[in-house]
Amino acid sequence: MWPSATEQPPRVGRLDAAYLESLFQGAGFAIIACRPDGEVVAANAAAARLLGGGGHLLGRAVGELFPARDREAVEKWLTTVRSTLEPVEFQTRLGGTESDPLAYAVWFTPVVEPDGTLHGISLWFRDITQRVRLERTVEKQQRLASLGSLARAIAHHYNNLLCCIATSVEYAINMNTTSAMRRALQRTAEAVGRAAQITQQLLAFAQADHHGGDLADLTETVLFFFDEHEEQLAGRRIKLEVDWQVIPAVAVRRDQTLVILSNLVDNAIEAMPSGGTLSVTLARRDDDSVCLSVTDTGGGIDAAYMEHLFEPFFTTKGELAEGPGRNPGMGLAVVHGLVGEMHGTIVASNVPGHGARFDIILPIRPHA
Repeated sequence: MWPSATEQPPRVGRLDAAYLESLFQGAGFAIIACRPDGEVVAANAAAARLLGGGGHLLGRAVGELFPARDREAVEKWLTTVRSTLEPVEFQTRLGGTESDPLAYAVWFTPVVEPDGTLHGISLWFRDITQRVRLERTVEKQQRLASLGSLARAIAHHYNNLLCCIATSVEYAINMNTTSAMRRALQRTAEAVGRAAQITQQLLAFAQADHHGGDLADLTETVLFFFDEHEEQLAGRRIKLEVDWQVIPAVAVRRDQTLVILSNLVDNAIEAMPSGGTLSVTLARRDDDSVCLSVTDTGGGIDAAYMEHLFEPFFTTKGELAEGPGRNPGMGLAVVHGLVGEMHGTIVASNVPGHGARFDIILPIRPHA
């Protein structure tokens, strides 16, 4: 049994106890030992410096040592360790300044007796501030690189559209016949329409705040969408097959989910100009996630284009989309961005003998 907060730990050998105490106190990171109920029975010097209080840490509930925002989570992880006897990691912010706190990874580790009973729980605090800052720096650099590529693609695309408009207007001005002027103005209207479509998709792609809108259940949203679009698909000679399993309720932003589905279906329709089959499955993937799959019977995706599939303005034709009726190549980029905002992932693959398949994996429990 643990000693009380005022008692010294039993000495099983003066040399061994002194050596272990030296290791404990001299560790370069904070360590706290608790009873199974979370009462602190030991804390090393690094823990006293990090959490303050010195000997006053003993006898307190470990949750009280954390900021108020983390206490509920700390109790949750203590309960998890008690029930599973497995270590868990928890990330928090401690010390530093109010504007720039330090980031810590805290490992809740069970201390188990040889007979399998839980003797206590230890907390190991590791400073990961530099790692977090480095990750943010790398992420920022990647975003800047992506913005550079996106800016070049936008400039190229709009330059082509503006050249088309300028040429058509000049042609219309110099023509003396009404029919020739109509043809020139028709080309101008088509170019303006494509520019407007690109602008709308850019707004969806660049939208940073997706917290607005109503929450809805994923299953209900998927079934609603395909019920609404089954007739449209049938008109294009596309057979719809929806296979859904009973899954836990997954809260999603309804509007964003409908945009995702709409873009995937538009992509499938373009891949099956002569008709085919669109298969949709929704099933549980594991304890923590579900998978929504959309599969078409088109020609599939060329392996050379697979890694560029979610880039803005990229099309499976391997070039920027030009001309009336051409997809401007933003649909899958929008899908990729929205799925990421939902803390999910999307994977594209080819189904032998069937076409292309897109798997969207979403967490069952929403992230803060």
